[in-house]
Amino acid sequence: QDVEDALDVTIAYLRRVHLFSFYNACAVAPRVGEVLNGNHAASTIHLRLANADEILELKDGEAPVMDLLVQRLNTSIEKALEETKEWDSSTEVVDNETDAQAKEIEHEESQVEGGWIEDHALIDEDGRARCSFHFCRKLFKDSKFLQKHLIKKHSEFLRAEMAKCHDGYMMKAWDAQEQRPVPPILVDCGHRFGLKPSPVLGAAEPLAADPEPELWRREEERRELAEKEAEARRERYNNSHHHRQSNNNHGTAPSLDGPLSEDRGHVRHREKSNFVDVDDMKEEKVEMAFDNVEVPVQPPKKKKKKKLL
Repeated sequence: QDVEDALDVTIAYLRRVHLFSFYNACAVAPRVGEVLNGNHAASTIHLRLANADEILELKDGEAPVMDLLVQRLNTSIEKALEETKEWDSSTEVVDNETDAQAKEIEHEESQVEGGWIEDHALIDEDGRARCSFHFCRKLFKDSKFLQKHLIKKHSEFLRAEMAKCHDGYMMKAWDAQEQRPVPPILVDCGHRFGLKPSPVLGAAEPLAADPEPELWRREEERRELAEKEAEARRERYNNSHHHRQSNNNHGTAPSLDGPLSEDRGHVRHREKSNFVDVDDMKEEKVEMAFDNVEVPVQPPKKKKKKKLL
């Protein structure tokens, strides 16, 4: 029973922490959302059968019974073995230069640990050792116990110190890249295009290409395409107008350059229509004549007499 409980705890840990479904052919969910939404096999909770031991018991002369879980695991193992056989044994996953740099980094990290422990140890006259971190200051019997304490309780500071060994190699790799992982710079392409982003390229001499020539080339292509489309529309209009004019000699053909209110692109028919365009603005002239207008004359005001006081 203890073994089964330990197995259940381990399987539950793999599912909840690493999204790893042991009962579904070792499937791993890419994100927590798929497990919570029920879109992945890891979202299903499996329970052990009450009579699982009885089902798996062997009878005399019978082949061993294999449940579905074991079958899925065996299938996954066989598939993985077949895929690995197709790999080329001569192909190197890591080149020799990278492997040599990794060994150098490991050697430097091993030297950093000893010096870091000495820098953070305070040895008293009686041989006792004290932690030098200002927020700890714990006292130990000798330096061996202090060393275990530093590695166990303050390991994050040790990892930060060991990570400094990677800086030089990372800087060299960054300098050797053609496309550096830096944000693009903004290049002023004039009033027509404004500021446009340009990626930083080059290893020895970082450069940013000027995007303005490419933008002008695209603009010229767009203008040529627009002119061709306009010419094609004009040709179609002329052909249709010539055909209509041959059928109706009294028709008038408006120009394509006219305003929209004059039925641009359409032939106005002489037939009368009851349609009234409310958006067609018309100027109405009003004539006013003032020849026979009689203007009444106001009578003069009476003068008031001043009263003597």
